[in-house]
Amino acid sequence: MKVEVDGGEPVKPVVKEVKERPRLKSPRVVALMNQKGGVGKTTTAVNLGAALGRMGYRVLLLDLDPQAHLTLYLGVDPEELEATIYDLLVDDEVKAEDIRQNIEGYDKLDVLPADVSLAGVESELADKVVTGAAQSVLRTKVRPIAKEYDFILLDCPPSLGLLTINALTLAKEVIVPMQAHFLALQGMGKLFETITMLRQGFNPSLLVAGIVLCMHEGQTILAGEVIGDLEGFLEGARGTDEPWAQAKIFEPPIRRNIKLAESPSFGQSIFDYDGGCNGAQDYMKLAESVANHELVWDI
Repeated sequence: MKVEVDGGEPVKPVVKEVKERPRLKSPRVVALMNQKGGVGKTTTAVNLGAALGRMGYRVLLLDLDPQAHLTLYLGVDPEELEATIYDLLVDDEVKAEDIRQNIEGYDKLDVLPADVSLAGVESELADKVVTGAAQSVLRTKVRPIAKEYDFILLDCPPSLGLLTINALTLAKEVIVPMQAHFLALQGMGKLFETITMLRQGFNPSLLVAGIVLCMHEGQTILAGEVIGDLEGFLEGARGTDEPWAQAKIFEPPIRRNIKLAESPSFGQSIFDYDGGCNGAQDYMKLAESVANHELVWDI
């Protein structure tokens, strides 16, 4: 489908989709996490995934938010699905391949979709919390298909509950989408405390890959001050055993762009909605930055 801009001219795609790319030795499993809502987390999950798919990587997206915004953003109607990630988590007989959906127009982009019933998963798994099985059920269920992908991106809910714990137990990396606001900076410290706690309890290999600045207004004094504070915080962890010791602020920041706000209502990634806009350019460059940022675990 061609998208037209003012003047009726079709938008040129930012990049041609690469048909094949050498497989990664093992999948990079990345949780996109922020305990504050409305910071661009789902937008980043969708468009980072779509960009990586266009680069030739095989990508799996997991929607772990009961609001199912990622699922809807990708043009999948939860009400038309026979099973979702809720069923995967609560039903021993359901496998990941049973609920997997391929995204139209992408050979290499799949999703494990969500629906509102996901809100009840904690009560359904309550009896398994004591044994620790409830906290790792997602890892157990996704493991059989993980090697089919280069990137597995987890869209976490904006709260520290059982779904987020499952995501962080499965993931090896965390990317934090955030805005360059003072309160967001304060919340990041608590978020990193959460990651440290999860490392101690369930996933000792979990590391923070970096921060993505969303809805960015780089011309403001506040943005510059917050970025400076972020850089200082991350730099202070270099050479330590903190899980964010290798983290970086990914370039480029995602500029505030009306097209990014419009595209979810059409069930399209920004590349399908308006491939020539600033948002598409930023997310494609971000995907390159993320793909090139490889963490080291044997340090």
